[in-house]
Amino acid sequence: MHIPDGLMEPIIWGIGWIIALVFVALASRILNKRIHEKQIPLMAVLAAGIFVAQMINFPIGGGTSGHLIGAALAAMLLGPYAGLIVITTILIIQCLIFGDGGITALGLNIVNMGIIGCFVGWGVHKIFPEKYRTFGIFLGSWTAVFIGAFICALELAISFSLSNGAFGIPAHIAVPTMLGYHAIIGIGEGIITMGIISYLSHTSPDILKMPKITIRTSKEVAVE
Repeated sequence: MHIPDGLMEPIIWGIGWIIALVFVALASRILNKRIHEKQIPLMAVLAAGIFVAQMINFPIGGGTSGHLIGAALAAMLLGPYAGLIVITTILIIQCLIFGDGGITALGLNIVNMGIIGCFVGWGVHKIFPEKYRTFGIFLGSWTAVFIGAFICALELAISFSLSNGAFGIPAHIAVPTMLGYHAIIGIGEGIITMGIISYLSHTSPDILKMPKITIRTSKEVAVE
């Protein structure tokens, strides 16, 4: 799902940068005040594992790529704000060192994989009660990938329309291609996320019980 340089209309990637900076700044501020010291080593381990998983990618047409994302997993283990910082760190390293995703498109990549991946994955899985927890993990992971791909496809289509074809990809190519491939990728993501969390629940249940930083209202920050 990494978007390269030169594919997006400047207005679109500029908006992406603004949204990404706002969310990352908010997440950093919240974590700075509320993060639990035991979460920091877990963030580092998750970042390393997800980094490796994301580096295994393949082209899916239209200039973008498909791969496992890991944002839902990070959010479910750490909370959405810590998860966003983990995914953002990974995307920055991939972009600057490995050239995976463009610098101008970095904001959009953070939006699609970090913000949407973490908050959608977290939000969907929290809807389900404990007895349906496993299904909620799967659906949250799948939905995070699918919605991220859908937003990415819309960005490509809008860029194509705004630039009269100079940037982006036509909607009739971008939407079915992105959604078709990522609907399948989402299944793999859901299975892997379920497997990891199930494994941790048996081997290291304390990890799942660690506080997860969320925000309920604009005035109240809570640790769940």
